[in-house]
Amino acid sequence: MNSGWFDDAVKCGALLVASCVAGNAISAGFSLNETSAGAAGTAYAGRAANPEDASIMSANPAGIAFLDTPQFTVGGGLIIPHEKYTHGEGKDSTGAAVTNSSIKGDFVGAQGVPFGFFSMPLDGPLNVGLGLYVPYAAMTEYGDDFVGRYLALNTELVTMNLQPTFSWKFSDQFSLGIGLVFSYLDGELTQMKGLTAMDSKSKMTGHDWGYGWNAGFLWKPNHELSIGVAYTSKINYTVEGDFKLEGSFVNAESHGHIKLILPEKWEVSSVYQLDNQWAVMAGAVWTRWSRFDEIKAIADDGLTLSPPLPPTSNVPAGGVASYTPENWKDVWAWSIGASYRYSEEWLFRAGYGYDTSPVKSAWRTARIPDIDREWLTFGASYQPAPDYTIDLAYGHMLNKNVKVDEHEYNWNNATGEVTRGAASYKAKYKVSANVLVVSLTHRL
Repeated sequence: MNSGWFDDAVKCGALLVASCVAGNAISAGFSLNETSAGAAGTAYAGRAANPEDASIMSANPAGIAFLDTPQFTVGGGLIIPHEKYTHGEGKDSTGAAVTNSSIKGDFVGAQGVPFGFFSMPLDGPLNVGLGLYVPYAAMTEYGDDFVGRYLALNTELVTMNLQPTFSWKFSDQFSLGIGLVFSYLDGELTQMKGLTAMDSKSKMTGHDWGYGWNAGFLWKPNHELSIGVAYTSKINYTVEGDFKLEGSFVNAESHGHIKLILPEKWEVSSVYQLDNQWAVMAGAVWTRWSRFDEIKAIADDGLTLSPPLPPTSNVPAGGVASYTPENWKDVWAWSIGASYRYSEEWLFRAGYGYDTSPVKSAWRTARIPDIDREWLTFGASYQPAPDYTIDLAYGHMLNKNVKVDEHEYNWNNATGEVTRGAASYKAKYKVSANVLVVSLTHRL
């Protein structure tokens, strides 16, 4: 995409989101679901089949065809994680125990995630819309004295999607839709390198634009049942920026890049209206997280390291400066929910969700100490006037305990061989969270 005011505006927006988005993402892996306060109340069950407002385009672009008036939905989520590590143990690059370091503490804080959507019907069967939302984010921050600092310090990965959307309503029962996704990614990875006595900090920063699409259909075979099916494509990024080593003995810098693929996914949703007051809904999402198999940082200009490090520590131009195997797996997420129409002004919701983690136990890292997640959610909609709706949802992720046993891996630039290094980190993690999501919809 050409640079200009639009490019700069989205970059500024991504940097703003990076400063306020949550650490360990609220869906499994580092997916974020916080694009709809209404759907959050039912643990996102039925979200691809329930066109309550313009936010449906992020899940299923076909949904906006059933919105009869121009409208916008704006809102955000406040994520309050309770994530701690304890009993930390670490070894440096020689295999010596890391001492006088932090062995317990927090590594994420309470943060927010914004979103905004607009849709409008045109003449005939066509509806158009525009969405701005954050589908992926991972942010963890350990102190410089972290006992596992030779594996991880800071992690920041945030994507912001801009999505023009088009939907065709073929009848009162069926619609198709497609969204074009312009995705901006901003990232930073830091960790310590070297021996304990002469640490240097490794820092990789970069950004890139990626492009993809989503598409779906919404089918209402009768007045009671709605079925939505949607597909979101993968997006390829080449995250370009700077790779730096800074310390008392080592100072080196190179332009660098990391190639990253964020995965495709399928979503199936259904909503069944039992009567004038009660509705039940369900949903399933399959995500191809096996695409996230490694983080390989390339030093395009090479890195020449100064003594006392030997020349064999140098990284040639185009060589691998840092390597982390991930080896994630494809996963399913499931959810069920219900809503109750109390009056013309009030609607109440509840839901349960289960997200399977894509992280295999043997490959769990301090950067993303992920685990299967269970959610209980509650929500409400209040309509103070015909043209306005306020949605509010609360979710609680049940407390989970997990262990991290991570090892350093080294890439041999001469042979391409990957070997396990001496640095390691192990700890116990306790993970839970509370989430508030709120939005305002205004029908014009």
